[in-house]
Amino acid sequence: MGNISTAQSEYYRRPADQRMESPEALVQAAIDRKANCREMNYNAKDLQVIPQDGGIGRVALASPRGQAELTPWSHGQLCKLVGAPAAYVRSLPSDVAASALNYGLQSTLTGTTAVVLAQRAPESGTVTARAITSDTYGRLWDADYYSPVVDTLCAQGWNTPPTWDGKPAGAYLSDRDSFVLLVNGGSIVNDPSARDDNGPMYRGVMLRNSEVGLTSVWLDEVMFRFVCGNHMLWGAVYGAQYKRRHVGSAVLRDTLREVGQLVRRVVNRPASADESLIKSLISLELASTEQGLIDELRKMGATVSDATAAYKAAVQTENASPRSFWGIAQGLTRVSQDSGYQDDRLTLDQLAATVLSRGRARVAA
Repeated sequence: MGNISTAQSEYYRRPADQRMESPEALVQAAIDRKANCREMNYNAKDLQVIPQDGGIGRVALASPRGQAELTPWSHGQLCKLVGAPAAYVRSLPSDVAASALNYGLQSTLTGTTAVVLAQRAPESGTVTARAITSDTYGRLWDADYYSPVVDTLCAQGWNTPPTWDGKPAGAYLSDRDSFVLLVNGGSIVNDPSARDDNGPMYRGVMLRNSEVGLTSVWLDEVMFRFVCGNHMLWGAVYGAQYKRRHVGSAVLRDTLREVGQLVRRVVNRPASADESLIKSLISLELASTEQGLIDELRKMGATVSDATAAYKAAVQTENASPRSFWGIAQGLTRVSQDSGYQDDRLTLDQLAATVLSRGRARVAA
């Protein structure tokens, strides 16, 4: 069984102004922000870029409904819309940058739609274009995503874990993305594969979203043995995972369906159900030999070296058979934490989740 550093990375990288006092505070901030935002569809040719004083590359966006400031993120999306390199455009004098972007807007294909997410500051009235996307983008508001999870789970005693310095962490909201870690210290599941035959595990969920197109929507169930004050999850394993790109009009419907299933699952499921599932995953094997197991993992996308390393890790660290669904999933998670590359860790963690998902399907069959 390995460690999950996703929430730890968020803990270290988030500045103070992105750290919410509580999950409920994040939801309220998201609700307030949504109330001050509007989505507006424009023909790209009806938009105009206006040079601004104050430095190289400073421009604003003008539409038939008024003018809006650009953020670094929305500026990059505007450049992408017209096929211009954002870093280069930012290095140009403001009037030259505006002329180049205006030429690009007028050169877009006829009928090209630009969806502008505009936010008005309540006090100053300043309007900012938070995002500029195509009409295929399906926005999922943070307020709609987090509200049902926080409202239900926090009422059941779930919360962000404590920190070493006592300052709030675990619920983060920025102009580009959001992340929440919730754990339930009172929901104890025993892992019979622990070496000392006494492996208490706790339940948690991790959620991620972006209203402006930075990342897909993520929803992860996890079980873990310990959580540090920096939110490293030790002795952890992924459960069900859900990932959805922001494409199409069904993003909200699809995601809320998954959220509803998650809430019902973690609130109503007794610890004995997870313990029974773990025992079943220990008893079920993907293959009867090491080579057969490696072949099965390769079919799922693993390399020979990763599959072999996962098998050896499971042999060394688990009481469960390395050929079992549970044993090899723990081996994969351990190998992922030894990787120095985040992309490799993500790939192996997702593979471990796939193994467990297939195991659960076998158990249910």
